[in-house]
Amino acid sequence: MMRVGIWLLWLLCVPAWAQGWQLQAGEAGILLWSRAHPPGAFLALRLEMNVAAPPSALLAVLRDTARHQEWLPQSLEVRVLAKPAHDEDLVYTRLSAPWPVQERELITHSRLQRQPNCALVLTVWAAPDALPPYPGRVRIRTSEGRWEAVPQLNGTTLIRLETYTNPGDNLPGWLINPIAAQAALDSFRAIRRMMEAIPPEPCPCAYMRQGRLVGLCGSHP
Repeated sequence: MMRVGIWLLWLLCVPAWAQGWQLQAGEAGILLWSRAHPPGAFLALRLEMNVAAPPSALLAVLRDTARHQEWLPQSLEVRVLAKPAHDEDLVYTRLSAPWPVQERELITHSRLQRQPNCALVLTVWAAPDALPPYPGRVRIRTSEGRWEAVPQLNGTTLIRLETYTNPGDNLPGWLINPIAAQAALDSFRAIRRMMEAIPPEPCPCAYMRQGRLVGLCGSHP
C-alpha cells in the first residue's frame, strides 16, 4: 500500500509537459518524445539536447535564412516577410515533397521572449492567411512550436522544442509520423553543429552561475 501511495504521489507531481509524452529515441545526446494530437493522425514531437554554446547561438541559427537548408534540408525557400514588432517575425517557408505529393508552404509568426538569465523562449504559430496561396502548393494551416534555450550550470545550453504540424491534404499519419521524427532528429544534430561553430559573444544580461557572476553567455565556470 505504501508503494502504491508513493507512485500516485509521483504521478500528481509530474509536470504538465511530461504527461502523455512517450520516449521514442535517444541518440547522440538527443532525446525525442512523441504524443498523440487528436483529432488528427499526426504526432506532436518534443526534443531535447545540450549544446556547448550560449542560448543566443540558437537564435542566430534559426534567423540565418541564407543557411536554412543546412538544418532544414527539405526547405526550398525561407524568407522574412515582415517584422510585426520588435522580436517578432513573419516568415514564409516552401517545403519540398516527394512525387506525387504537392509542395507545401508555411507562413509562421514567431515571438521571442528574453529571460533575465539569458534564456530564450521562441513561440511559433501558423499564420496561413498572411499571403494569398500559390497555385500548385498546399498551404499548411495548422502548425505550432515552442523553442527554449536555457543556460545550464556546466556552461552548456539546454535546447528544447515542442512542435506540431498538420501537413494537410489527407496524408496518412502512418507515413508522415516516422518521416517527421527522423527529420527532427537530423535537424537537431545540424543545429547543434551550427551553434557550436559560432564564437560566444558577451551576454547583455550577465547572470549568476555556481555562485559567480558571469558576463559571457556560454563561458564555462
